[in-house]
Amino acid sequence: MKLGIAIVGVFALLTSCGESGSKKENQPVEIIENINISGNGSNVIIAYYNQDSLKSHYNYYREQDSIMVIKGTAFQNELARRNKDLENYISVNDAKAQQGLLSQNDIAMIQQKIQQKQNTLMQYQQSAGGRLEEETYGILNIIGNRIDTFGKEYCDEKGVQVLFSYSKGGQITYINNSLDVTSDFIEYLNKKQEELESEIESGKE
Repeated sequence: MKLGIAIVGVFALLTSCGESGSKKENQPVEIIENINISGNGSNVIIAYYNQDSLKSHYNYYREQDSIMVIKGTAFQNELARRNKDLENYISVNDAKAQQGLLSQNDIAMIQQKIQQKQNTLMQYQQSAGGRLEEETYGILNIIGNRIDTFGKEYCDEKGVQVLFSYSKGGQITYINNSLDVTSDFIEYLNKKQEELESEIESGKE
């Protein structure tokens, strides 16, 4: 079994933001509208971002995705190389056996060697593949936490009460484009990422 490891769009996040949500001056009023909730007469500011755009425009997401794709490809290539080596070993010695060049003792030793190679291959697949999956999960968890935290801060600053994530084929069938804050939200995420990296660098000094 080969493991296909890559970061994909795994976020189906629904971030509920802020309890106080007064409209603020820096709010992108051209793309966020007041939505009246029938029955209680209150207004709730709702917006959404296209989660598929995060992979290509949220810098941290894109960088980590590229790194994990490279690591995943390297793992697959090494797994294929080791498997090919095992197949060649079996093929070469099978040909020798067919030609009557191997004794029963030789065949027993070769079979033992094949078993060892198979065990080593399986151990590599499980250990290296497991580490890669664990690392991928960790990165996705970090990305998810950052989107969650920065999303809350974004909503507090913009006066948004509910921020949806939207993707084609997801649970939401349709959202009016006037509620789309994707570009503004991604710009905010990248700005926060730069601030976080700057803080980390300052801490090293």
